[in-house]
Amino acid sequence: MANINLLPWREEAREQKKRDYYLALVLTSLVGFLIVYLTIMVVDGQINEQNARNQYLKDEIVLLDKQIKEIREIREKKKDIERRTDIILNLQEARNLPTHVLDELVRIVPPGVYISNLEKKGSLIWIEGRSESNNNVSNMMRKVKASQWMHDPSMKSIFSQQDEVRKMQSFSLRVAIDDQSELEETAQAQGGVR
Repeated sequence: MANINLLPWREEAREQKKRDYYLALVLTSLVGFLIVYLTIMVVDGQINEQNARNQYLKDEIVLLDKQIKEIREIREKKKDIERRTDIILNLQEARNLPTHVLDELVRIVPPGVYISNLEKKGSLIWIEGRSESNNNVSNMMRKVKASQWMHDPSMKSIFSQQDEVRKMQSFSLRVAIDDQSELEETAQAQGGVR
């Protein structure tokens, strides 16, 4: 006997294709969602890793900024100390200047010249006095020009004045003084000897 299949095989084939289609659709969707999820997780992990690196760099930058600030403060303190040291050194060098000037004054004042007033204003000395002759004053001015500590003599006034005993010349002289420490530094810079 022959077997005859009276079942609707076409409908079953259609139903099987539909089930296979839906299964493939569900599997494809699941694989797609899985790929998207894994991609999101990988990207999120990279973002977190980059954020961690960024935070580390920010922390290091904060530390470096703090160190830079400390270095600036140290440099400011160093400049302040150097400025104070320079002031102290200048004061120490300047304290001997009056002694040197008075010592030099003893050498340049010739016999017959009498100083009555000596006044220092800045880097100038005003000398007032009397002289037995104009030649003595001229001689003193020549010695000032050759002096190590004084220079640029300028006569402000000279006039005759009759004293009880003799005739004297009253004079007023302006002299510039040198800060020898500057001269010594210049000589050292040019390779000179102290």
